[in-house]
Amino acid sequence: MIINFLKKVFLIDLLQGLSVTLKYQFTHKVTIQYPEKVKESRERFRGILRVYRDGEGKQLCIACKICQKACPEDCFDIEGQKNTEDNKMRPVKFDWKLYRCSFCGLCQEACPTDAIKLSKEFRMATRDKSKLFFTLDQMYSDYDLNKHFRGESKK
Repeated sequence: MIINFLKKVFLIDLLQGLSVTLKYQFTHKVTIQYPEKVKESRERFRGILRVYRDGEGKQLCIACKICQKACPEDCFDIEGQKNTEDNKMRPVKFDWKLYRCSFCGLCQEACPTDAIKLSKEFRMATRDKSKLFFTLDQMYSDYDLNKHFRGESKK
């Protein structure tokens, strides 16, 4: 009882808390200044979905719709058509609804041609739901997402 009284009078608990604060006050800062410096994402991070081309610039996607069937959230709307050059199916419509995606990666695992992959991009916050809907042209890896989310990429 006397010990509790002395702790309250001399503010021992407050001094213990302040000692922790003072200990870290003079050490090296670990905070990253976000807009100027971006921390590299982890190896297994799943970011925004991208569609890739082969080395010659041809589409890898064969519009087989396996990714559409594998997606538990029904994020894809794909339509294909046979290409006259190489007589292979190619997508003419590849719509992806980011606002429905849970980034589970099942579409990437299901793709037989490795045409779609989840990238390391994570800056996709917006207040406009229409910016969370991607068409085929916007799915390619050379599309500038920063301009897309800021609204500068409208044609």
